[in-house]
Amino acid sequence: MANYSQLRIITGFCVILAVMLDQPFTAEAVVRDACQTAPNKNVWLCSPTTLGIFFDPETQRCRYMGCSNRKLFLTLEDCEKICNNPRHIKRRNQSKANETSH
Repeated sequence: MANYSQLRIITGFCVILAVMLDQPFTAEAVVRDACQTAPNKNVWLCSPTTLGIFFDPETQRCRYMGCSNRKLFLTLEDCEKICNNPRHIKRRNQSKANETSH
């Protein structure tokens, strides 16, 4: 169950590790992955404790849907705060434009 503070801590550890290993790293990739992780669509197999909060690309909103063996976000508010900030909205729009131009 990662909330915004936990994601920041994880990102910090990844940056330190990347520097130690002399590897390029972007914190954006961690957040982008959290906002693009697709749920397991077998919702009828979920128990309430495995129902995950995911960003829905169709509605551009976070919601409870699908199963997850790990929760990416602790609350809907955390998901909205992270996935719907202006920088990520702009990146998604650019990504959609690139997909349609190919």
